[in-house]
Amino acid sequence: MKEQIIACVDGSRSTTAVCQWSAWVAPRLDAPVKLLHTLEKPANTDAGDLSGSIGLGSREELMVELIKLDEQRSRITQEQGKLLLAAAKDLFDSELPNDHAITIKTCLRHGNLVETLSDLEADTRLVIMGRQGEISSQVSQVGSQLENVVRVLHTPILVSVGEFNAPQKIMFAYDGSETGKKVLERLTISPLFKGLSCDLVMVGGEYEQLISAQSLLHNAGIMTTTYQLKSDVEAALKEHIQHHQIDLVIMGAYGHSRLRQFLLGSHTSRMLSQSPVSLLLLR
Repeated sequence: MKEQIIACVDGSRSTTAVCQWSAWVAPRLDAPVKLLHTLEKPANTDAGDLSGSIGLGSREELMVELIKLDEQRSRITQEQGKLLLAAAKDLFDSELPNDHAITIKTCLRHGNLVETLSDLEADTRLVIMGRQGEISSQVSQVGSQLENVVRVLHTPILVSVGEFNAPQKIMFAYDGSETGKKVLERLTISPLFKGLSCDLVMVGGEYEQLISAQSLLHNAGIMTTTYQLKSDVEAALKEHIQHHQIDLVIMGAYGHSRLRQFLLGSHTSRMLSQSPVSLLLLR
C-alpha cells in the first residue's frame, strides 16, 4: 500500500520550501514522511592509470594517498548528509501544526536519485522535490535530475517553486483526455485540496466536458470556478496563473490532445523552468 511521502532534500535553496510543503501536505493526507538525501559518487574521482608517467614505487604511494583521500571525502560527505537531514527534520517539526502527530524518518542513501526513488516507489504516495537542484545557479533553472524523475516515476510529484506559501487557490488544467479524467478522479477522492478555492481551466476543448468535471469536483467538496481559454496552451495557462493569484497548479504529466503536446518533450522543460508557482504532476 502506498503510504509515505518522500521529501527530497539536497541542501539547495529549495530545501526549506520542500520541508514546508511536506509539513503542509502530511497532515492533510495523514501520511508519514521520509526525508531523503542521496550521496552520489562524483564523476571525476578516478585517478586513472599513472604508470606511464611516474615510477612504480611512486605510483603505489600515490594510490595509497588517493585511497585515503577518497575514504576521508566519503566520511565527510556522509556526515554532511546526516547534518542536512537532521536540520531538515527540525524544520519539518517546527512547521508542523501543533495538533498533528506525523511520523517522520530520515534516509541517507548512496546512489542515483532516480534509481533510489524507483526502488522506494512501491511504498510511496507522493514525492516532493525542488525545481532548483544543488548545482543550479539560476532561480528558474531545473535541477539536473528533476526531469528524469518526472519521466520515470508514476507516483505524483510535487515540484516546489520559489518560497513556500500555504496554498489558498489552486488551478487544475483539464483537457478531457483519459489521463485528465484519471487526474480528475484522483482529485475527487483526495483530502489534499478540501476547502481550497479551485480554478478549473480548459484550453479549447468541449464546454460540456468542463461542466461535467466541475460537477464531479463540487460533489467531492471542491468548489470550482470554470474557465474555458483560447489561444496557445502554454501562454494561456501562464497568463491565468499570473492574473488569478494561483498558488499551485495541478496537471497530468502525460496526457493527450493539445495539453499532451504542451507537456511532452521540450514543453515539459518549459513548464518546469517557467512556471511562477509550484506544480503537482500526476500520470
